[in-house]
Amino acid sequence: MNRAGPLGGITVITACEDRAAALLCRILADLGALTIPVGELPAPSDGFERWLRAGAAAPAAGENMERLLHRADVLVCDAAGGARLTARGLSPRQLAAAHPELVTVRISAFGLSGPLRDTPATEATLQALAGITAATGADGDPPVTATVGLAARTAALSGLIAVTAGLIGRDRGGGGDYFDIAEFDSLLTHVGTLLPSVALTGRPPRRTGNRHGMAAPWNSYPCRDAPVVICTMGETMWHRLVKVTGRTELLDDPRFADTPARVAHADELDAVIAAWTGDRAADEVVTLLRAEGIPCAPAAAPRDVRYGAAARRRGLVAGPHHEPRGPLRSLVPEVPDAPGAPASPDTRATPEPLPRQGRLWERIPRGAPPLHGVRLLEFGSYTAGPHAGRLLAQLGADVLKVEPPHGEGSRRLAQSVGGVGYLYLVNNAGKRSCRLDLADPADRATFDELLGGADVLLTNLAADTLDATGISPGRVLSRYGVVHCAVTGHGLAAADRSVDTVIQAESGMMRLLGGATGTPLRTPVSSADVLGAYLAAAAVTVSSYVRLRTGHGAAADVALFDAAVWATQDSWFDDAPVRTPRIVETDDGPVLADGDGIPTAPLHDLTRAVRHPQVGARGMVVEQSYADTTVLITGNHLRSLLRGAPPPGPAPVDHDDPAWPAPTTIEGQR
Repeated sequence: MNRAGPLGGITVITACEDRAAALLCRILADLGALTIPVGELPAPSDGFERWLRAGAAAPAAGENMERLLHRADVLVCDAAGGARLTARGLSPRQLAAAHPELVTVRISAFGLSGPLRDTPATEATLQALAGITAATGADGDPPVTATVGLAARTAALSGLIAVTAGLIGRDRGGGGDYFDIAEFDSLLTHVGTLLPSVALTGRPPRRTGNRHGMAAPWNSYPCRDAPVVICTMGETMWHRLVKVTGRTELLDDPRFADTPARVAHADELDAVIAAWTGDRAADEVVTLLRAEGIPCAPAAAPRDVRYGAAARRRGLVAGPHHEPRGPLRSLVPEVPDAPGAPASPDTRATPEPLPRQGRLWERIPRGAPPLHGVRLLEFGSYTAGPHAGRLLAQLGADVLKVEPPHGEGSRRLAQSVGGVGYLYLVNNAGKRSCRLDLADPADRATFDELLGGADVLLTNLAADTLDATGISPGRVLSRYGVVHCAVTGHGLAAADRSVDTVIQAESGMMRLLGGATGTPLRTPVSSADVLGAYLAAAAVTVSSYVRLRTGHGAAADVALFDAAVWATQDSWFDDAPVRTPRIVETDDGPVLADGDGIPTAPLHDLTRAVRHPQVGARGMVVEQSYADTTVLITGNHLRSLLRGAPPPGPAPVDHDDPAWPAPTTIEGQR
């Protein structure tokens, strides 16, 4: 790997000023790419915008655009930059034809197609239109209009996935690409946990405050000094919580017999938990529960996060003034078998480079998806790992999901179709699956054989589980020349177990969202998990690009905390503008107004959002059928102008296929 970073030697031309595209450009620069802005940019409006532009080279004159493009690897533009290119005779299709090896990413509010393609938008109006604002807040209260930058961050990470996957596809013989990334489409990929209500009942999801629609107990609870978020998932955590609280009689209470029952009786259950926490200080509650492996945390203020030890440990701040840094600790892989690299802690010495395995080095047909045929072995559950695997499947990877004999955990969540949890259907679309017990010698041999033919091992299991099953990064990379990507709450060194709502609390998200109400509030979607999934998918493509260039395996240590803190960093700057969106009643229904002179948007609930013509035009909600039931899942937003955006295939509900398909012979294979 180039010492300048994973993207050392890559030249990126930028024609953009919008927040999402600028976030992408800053990450590309931090990863070692030479980023060259073209044309005169307006003065930055605040300190965060100045920070975003700090990683770029000196701007080049606009008249030099064509010459610069001839030596560029990547072009990043927004709607205004794309319009300037079109005025120069370089419309999207003209650009792709004139520069067939160029990887272009255009990020805009609504993309190049659909009835809203030219409509201006802000983060707040996008969330209103997507049905997220209507679902934000507590049941019986008005919607909360404060926002965290989900659309911009998800679009920026989508752009990073597109850039690095596009570079891989180009180097494999597939040629360049033109990705049309829409912030609205990116935002809609967060609503998977809200879709069951719409699909199964025809009603919009109700506002649930800090509760979870598929698990309980899961909420914020009062303590003597400050509220604490407590989250449980499944029977093991429930039994541990009952033990800590001393209420073992609850195990025999039919109201709390299993996850669906606890969700149905969340009011009674929350009262029991609140009575226990209310007599204790927050620190005592957190200490007791974390000792039993139960995810919990107080809600931190963004300023506390900036100056706290966790952000420093994960490299999210730098220097004596705690300047923000991007989530590079998650994105920059370690290459333990590279010459001169330090030995992994799992091994005694740095191993020799391993033989190539998998299909990353196969030549692919011109115009094929960039990850065509790349073999990804997924071993994880619920959202962060599986959603990342799904994103990579949409770019052509062959994703084989390994489940335990009783099936992956999300199969048993409260909302289900034909006995399969709805979330499993959303996050595992387009994959294959098999069931293996790694404690069984025969199944372990099958798993090892699969790993020996894979390009990537993707997991969101906890660090101690990886050690116990022998699939920690060091052990895997000492035997296999793969990309190992582990997604955890705070990184493998923390050796903790955490969940989305706890990460939202620790990162400052909940204080930002609930600031107007005075009560810390989670986003109604699993934003830390989904942003973490995007960060993991980007880490896989970055690491795979390193592997393609160097021949060495690589390990990515991805933390949900990194993604969540990164989404709040604009609030670290005192001069950042603070808008107060308001809801205005009109004859056509409520409208969200994001400040004077700023675009407005109808305040849609999710039943209206999924039927919006823009959603239909972009294929962002897809109908599938399971057990004679029509379900709705999120669509494929990684849209290529050259290849389109094929809808995701079905989830592997009944599959048991523990094998890689035989490789195809492609002319020019190397």
